[in-house]
Amino acid sequence: MATPTRDEYLQMRITADAKDHLREAARASEQDLSTFVLQAAKKAADEVLAERWTFRLSDEDYDSFLAQLEEPARTLPGLAALASEPSPFSDR
Repeated sequence: MATPTRDEYLQMRITADAKDHLREAARASEQDLSTFVLQAAKKAADEVLAERWTFRLSDEDYDSFLAQLEEPARTLPGLAALASEPSPFSDR
């Protein structure tokens, strides 16, 4: 698989100490600074997004969740009334 071309730029201002710290870690990982920082940032981004889009349930809660999905839908009169009105986003 071909390596994607890096044609976008991301610039940031950091302290000399922070840059030295990152450079040392990159060297220890046998990577150039850009690759090291990009991989670390992508890993952090994946973790943040996973926390927002993934949720964990106990076995008991999971079974309850599945059971509720199998139940017939409830009629909500207020929602039915709202759905019968013209949309404020469509042409009248």
